Formats: sequence, structure tokens, C-alpha cells
Amino acid sequence: MKLFTRYNRISLPIILGIFILSGIGCYFWIDHLLIADFDDSLHEQAQKIALYTHKNGYFPQAGLTDDWLITYRQQKTIIPPYIETTERYDPDDKDNSKYRTLYYIYNKKAQYYLITISKSLEALQGLSRSIMLITTITLLPVIIVTLLLSHFVFRKLWRPFYQVLDLLRDYKLGSRKFISFSETGTDEFNFMNERIANMVSRAEKEFIVLKEFTENASHEMQTPISIIRSKLDTIVQGDNLTEQQSQAMESAYQSVRRLTNLGQSLLLLSKNENNQFNDTIVIDVEEKVTDKIIQLEEFWLEKQIAVSYCSEKALIRIHPDLLDILLNNVLSNASRHNIHDGVIDIYLKQGELVVRNTGGDAAIDPERIYTRFYKHQQHSVHNGLGLAIIKQICEQSQIMVSYCLIDHRHTFSFSWTS
Repeated sequence: MKLFTRYNRISLPIILGIFILSGIGCYFWIDHLLIADFDDSLHEQAQKIALYTHKNGYFPQAGLTDDWLITYRQQKTIIPPYIETTERYDPDDKDNSKYRTLYYIYNKKAQYYLITISKSLEALQGLSRSIMLITTITLLPVIIVTLLLSHFVFRKLWRPFYQVLDLLRDYKLGSRKFISFSETGTDEFNFMNERIANMVSRAEKEFIVLKEFTENASHEMQTPISIIRSKLDTIVQGDNLTEQQSQAMESAYQSVRRLTNLGQSLLLLSKNENNQFNDTIVIDVEEKVTDKIIQLEEFWLEKQIAVSYCSEKALIRIHPDLLDILLNNVLSNASRHNIHDGVIDIYLKQGELVVRNTGGDAAIDPERIYTRFYKHQQHSVHNGLGLAIIKQICEQSQIMVSYCLIDHRHTFSFSWTS
């Protein structure tokens, strides 16, 4: 979720809540003011009745006049004046209408009269609705304009942040490209850019040192390993070795071979990480797979592994060496980790390669399958880099790779776009 979307999800309900609460509060406040003004008009009408009665000696005519409904009734008890909202049936509208009514006692010649003065609230309610409508029409555009302004202002203020994200997204460690950040008018962004630039610079230097060390170590290891292998070959070919010594020499020879493979694998990973296989061409995958099958045919016959191969014409754009290494590792893994009298199924069509093989009954841990030096069988003589190399080649060549165990067969699927 983007930052602005998250900001809107938080701010929009708050703004709408404020708008609703302010609208409700405004309505009741306006209604209170209008009712108070209405009550003042009732008291003014009562004063007019008192003046008229004092001057003429009798009450004004009772009844409905100019929205005023006035009644007089003799009263034996004295009650304090009060005002309340009442409902009366309106024969014209054939509906109940609300009235604001003042009740008070008037003393006329030692006689007490209960006078009620009522006035319809219809005009007041219409006025309240009109005011609320005007308020809503006024506030709603203000809120919309505020949201639009915040959108554009927010995007402008946070533009340096998204520029940094774009630079980091396109940056690749070891590319030797210098990341430069433009100066912003915000101290926080300048501080962030400075820290990120320093961090990237340190990471780049450490990566180069580590890469050079890996390359140098892998390269320098080859000479002493070659000497050791040559000496072992000379000793093994001698006739004066006992059986125990021959077994020891064979074990040492196997260890040297594993060390050689390890150095080559580490060097390959280092070259791949350094983008030394960027030159790609369109290759016929069917032809390459057929060549690998021919190369491994003797090994499969020795282990009595049955191989089924179903293929169609398939093309892929990739570096030739990477495709060769990928097929080598995939088919070698399917062969080495297979069982005696096992099965290997190879399916190839445009955009997809599937390799299935019998092997152990337990599936490989999906979270660690491509981890370097991870071994499904802890006592395996292999270095545990084959699947890591496969994963790295797939990532660089835009190939999707997946693993699953189906019908006791370990299945690796590779898919790519044409």
C-alpha cells in the first residue's frame, strides 16, 4: 500500500467524521438560536396582549391570526409561565403541525386567566433546513478542495522520497554506479539522502572487497589443488601401496575433487552476481537438452535409470554458458539424487521445462531449498551449491522455477516467456 493511499485511508474518515459532527453540532446550535429567538417573540406577543388589555379593558380577539393562535381560559390556580413545543392538527394540511406555545397567568380584575400563545414552527423548520443545506453545500466543496490540495501538496512534498525509492529500486550492488541524490528543501529528506548515500558507498566498497577476495581465493586455490591432485595420481599409480593406503589415497583424491568443484561453484556464483553473463542470444533448448541426455546416457545405464523424454521446439533468450550450467545442474541433480532402477521424466515445450525424478520419500524444505550449502541429506558428499546456482541463473535470466513432490517424484518446473 502506498504512503499516500495509507494517508487517505486515515485522514478521509477523520475529515468525514469532523464534517458530520460539525454538521450535527451546527444544526443543533442554529436550531437553539432560532428557538430562543422564537421564544422572545412569544414573550413580546404576551406584552402586546397585556398592553392591549390594560388599554381597552378586554382581551384581544382569540383565534388564529397571522400564524398566532391565542386562547383565554379562566384559571383558579396560579402556575408559573412556561414554554413547550406542542402538536396540533392542521385542517388545511390535514396533518399534525408543531407549535411553540407559551403558557402564563394573567390577573384581570381579581380573575385569573390562563393565556396560551402558540405559533407554528413550520417556517422555523424550513429555515433550519435551508441553513443546513447552505452549510452542507458550503462545507462539502471546502472538504473536497482540501483533499485535492492535500493530494497535490502531499505528492510534491514527498517527491524527493519517491525519487530515492526509484533510485534504490534500480540500483544493483556491484554495478559500480554512483547514486546521486538531488538537493531538497526539506532537512529530513536531506538527512535521509546523506545517510543512504554513505550506506550505499560503504556497502559497495565492502562488496568489491568481498568479491575480489572470492575471485582471488577461488583462482589461487586451483594451483595447489592441481599440484595435490597430480601428486595423488602419481602415488596411486605406484605398485607398492597397501590396500589401506590405496583406500586412504582414494578418499584424499575424492576430497580434492570436491574442493575443486567447490571453488568452481563459488567462482561461478561470484561471476553471475557481477553480471558477467549479460550477453544473451536466442538458443534452441531442445537441442541443448538432447546433447545433455546423450552425455549422461552412460551414467544412467550404469545406475539403471529409465529416462523418458518428450519434447517440442523451444527457444529461450539467455547466455549460452548459463543455459549449459543450468541444464548440467538440473540433470546432474536428478541423476545423483536418484535411486537404483529409478526414473527420470523430462518434458519440454515452448516456455516450459519439467524434470521429474525418483529419490527420497521426503520433500526438500521449500524455505531452504535454494540456500547455499544446504543439503537435503546431511551426509551428502556434494557441496550444496547446485540448487543455489540454479536459482541465481533463473533470477538473472527471468526464468520462473518451482519445486514440488508429486507421486514420490521430485519435480522441478522452469517457465519463461517466449
